Amino acid sequence: MRTVSEAWIEQCHLQLQSVRADVVDVREQVRFVYGRRDELRHFFDMVVTKGDGRRIACTIKPTIDLQSGRFVEHMRTVAWWVQEKKFAHSVRLLTELDIDAKALHNANINVALRDRDPDAEDAARALVGNLQGRVSIKALTDNLGLGARGYRALLKLISFGDLLVPQNERITPATLVSRKDSVS
Repeated sequence: MRTVSEAWIEQCHLQLQSVRADVVDVREQVRFVYGRRDELRHFFDMVVTKGDGRRIACTIKPTIDLQSGRFVEHMRTVAWWVQEKKFAHSVRLLTELDIDAKALHNANINVALRDRDPDAEDAARALVGNLQGRVSIKALTDNLGLGARGYRALLKLISFGDLLVPQNERITPATLVSRKDSVS
């Protein structure tokens, strides 16, 4: 998914949402028209659609911009209109405090894996097909014998959900992974 954002904080939130398994679509800079005569406008930085069909309208602001309280009050009004017009199921105001550094690191890895290498990915799938327990990404990479191609292929399997990493862990070569369908 290619994104265009106006600020680092927006890019971070877009990256985090774009790799979530429960997200099927992320739209940027979505215009919302509201008011008694549709005379008012608000642009949501992103509207996220979940697999179950729920839409979440997100506005992203640095915490420093929220200190006066005026923008928060504005967002309360916008959120009321969003519900009134059934534009989305909920409204979120996100800040830099909502960015988990480990999750962002992992999301950035997933976003960097756009290019496909079917041969390396097939070799990685074959290698982990009978994997029991947990093994480091480095050990699997060494066993593959494809160097960086093998490492990227294993990361791709993680992004596809075929290999699992422990929750809230930063993905590194030392990360222990297990097969999705194995009991460890």
